[in-house]
Amino acid sequence: MQKRYRLTNKRVFRYLYSHGKSVANRHMVLIYAPSKYPLRVGFVVSKKIGKAVVRNKVRRRMRESFRSVVERVQPKTNYILLARAGIDRLEYRQLRDSMLRLLGQAGLWTPECEDAAHA
Repeated sequence: MQKRYRLTNKRVFRYLYSHGKSVANRHMVLIYAPSKYPLRVGFVVSKKIGKAVVRNKVRRRMRESFRSVVERVQPKTNYILLARAGIDRLEYRQLRDSMLRLLGQAGLWTPECEDAAHA
């Protein structure tokens, strides 16, 4: 994922946690709120997930999953994807499907020929 999409400002994280809407499943939580600026996304993986190597692997997989659909999500929105315990045991495809379900639940992503994306 390109750096221009990364959410790094602590104030924006705090704003999203307090004012954003959220949807969740057993593997992750999606927190989102509209913004007047271009799309930004932050990935949070707590120490409950595992040691640094495991957390970084989960974060990389989450980043890559989001990168693959970044063109089809709502553009002027800020997102936080928060990993839950057990996400480290998922395969990449399961993690991606879980993320897509969350985005679909929130109405932020529209599947346009999903069969081509899995090929």
